[in-house]
Amino acid sequence: MIRAIIFDCFGVLTTDLWKEFVATLPEAQHAPARDINYAYDSGRMSHEKFQTAIEALTGRLPKEVEERENLAPEKNTSLLDYIAQLRPKYRIGMLSNIASDWVRQEFLSADEQKLFDAMIFSHDVGMAKPDRGIFELAAERLGVTPGECVLIDDSPRHVVGAQAAGMKGIIYENLAQTRSELEKILADTED
Repeated sequence: MIRAIIFDCFGVLTTDLWKEFVATLPEAQHAPARDINYAYDSGRMSHEKFQTAIEALTGRLPKEVEERENLAPEKNTSLLDYIAQLRPKYRIGMLSNIASDWVRQEFLSADEQKLFDAMIFSHDVGMAKPDRGIFELAAERLGVTPGECVLIDDSPRHVVGAQAAGMKGIIYENLAQTRSELEKILADTED
């Protein structure tokens, strides 16, 4: 039985400006850029080292990268409304690879934050998706087992990681597709 639904932030609850930046790079730079961002998001690299590493990889100046990071992402208010409908019946979590407390400080209002029973951010816990441990930690903080969770994430790699930890997974493309897949999982796993 599914008791908890966990949502990614970037690419699900908001636009993913980092993914958009990586898409502008030559294909050969995609994986190294993701690796640098992974180290930064999991707290293993300072902001200054992140910028220096990205500049060394891409040739783009830290100021240009910083400007892209500081763009205002678009909030997925329709998904937040759907989460509010799910909340009475399910534990709701957020699991995001992020190197700061931006979600709490700037992105979600106090009322929107109340939609989540637990918010797990990579920089706080020293792990990042797709590490198995971060999925297990998310389930633990929600008071459920991984087998009682569904992760909704736009990264196939993160969904595979969640499934390896015992969770169900949905690759987020849009709200209608996600809602349809989630409702099928919920119906199939009811007692």
